[in-house]
Amino acid sequence: MQTSVITTTEELTAFCATFGDEQFITVDTEFIRERTYFPQLCLMQVATSKQAVAIDPLAGEIDLTPIYNAFADERLLKVFHAAKQDIEIFVRETGRVPTPMYDTQIAAMVCGFGESVSYETLVGDLVGAKLDKALRYTDWARRPLSDRQLVYALDDVIHLRKVYEILSARIHEDARDGWIEEEMRVMGDITQYRVDVNRMWQRLKVKSRAPEYLNLLRAAAAWREEQAMRRNVPRQRILKDEWVVQVAALMPESAEELMEVRGIGGQLNKEMMASLVDALNEARLAPRESFPKPEERLKPMSAPVEACYDQLKMLLKQKAEEYHVVPRLVADKDELEQLVRGILPFDKAHISHGWRYEIFGEAAKELLGGKLTARVVGHKGGFGLFWQRDVA
Repeated sequence: MQTSVITTTEELTAFCATFGDEQFITVDTEFIRERTYFPQLCLMQVATSKQAVAIDPLAGEIDLTPIYNAFADERLLKVFHAAKQDIEIFVRETGRVPTPMYDTQIAAMVCGFGESVSYETLVGDLVGAKLDKALRYTDWARRPLSDRQLVYALDDVIHLRKVYEILSARIHEDARDGWIEEEMRVMGDITQYRVDVNRMWQRLKVKSRAPEYLNLLRAAAAWREEQAMRRNVPRQRILKDEWVVQVAALMPESAEELMEVRGIGGQLNKEMMASLVDALNEARLAPRESFPKPEERLKPMSAPVEACYDQLKMLLKQKAEEYHVVPRLVADKDELEQLVRGILPFDKAHISHGWRYEIFGEAAKELLGGKLTARVVGHKGGFGLFWQRDVA
């Protein structure tokens, strides 16, 4: 397979013109985000059946429109591995999610590989190749790129072609194409790649549950997020977490009162302090019913409820093993806990429809309805737990 580095719009246009005969392309990116709020795209790797290229977005005035147009071409499948961060970049650059797409990380979970399996391990197991991961944390913004960096970057998309072909063949053989299609529809929802500044307060660890405090905490955290995005700097560079918490606790109504937060004058100038106070005062005017509601602190499960929860987890594990799929892909433990506590109606759960219902949800519904029970019987010289349906 030929490899090359693309540094001009003309070269990129010519490369994208070769996609017409391709069933799919594989895509990966290299980026850095230590010094910025948004990840800085430093390199994009794309492989076809004949060629693998490294597209350099930092090369002069290169226009990435040709490759972004290909990402929107519904006739061409775009294959990624662990696509979420790549997609975040493309959504910011284009306002669109690449479509159609395929994530081999999810495909590997559908095929029963462990949920923590690395791409390096996947390539070794499926392709028999060894990846050089020594350059994983290299500075991709520095130029020129070394030959070793380019080999590292291109190897990922070259081997990804074979990984995709093997996994997709297994999935098709097991009649699980619908599973992947369902998961890709979820990944294609653009809302999950957009920042909701009004939810950023939930990242902070606080003890107070007073609605007035949480209202100002939400306002301060949203203000910080907006400032960080506008300046494209990490949020901690605007205001550290502990100061956001202290600002909300102090409840200042003026810049003078805000100065009572020790050390804040060294991080915020007068203009920013005035802006923050304005945001807090605006939040005070909001209707009380719009204030954040503290999450209920769940009491420990009673012994019967916990026993039901344990049986549901056991059923999930056994069903996942039976279908050779990672349990976490089928259901997470929080959802199971909400079900047994009666917080989440079954028909609102992820396991109530689609392939999840087929392999686990139906049995879980029977268990919760008392129509499926666990029975201990002798098994291979010892004992085993088996499930029995009520035939009455």
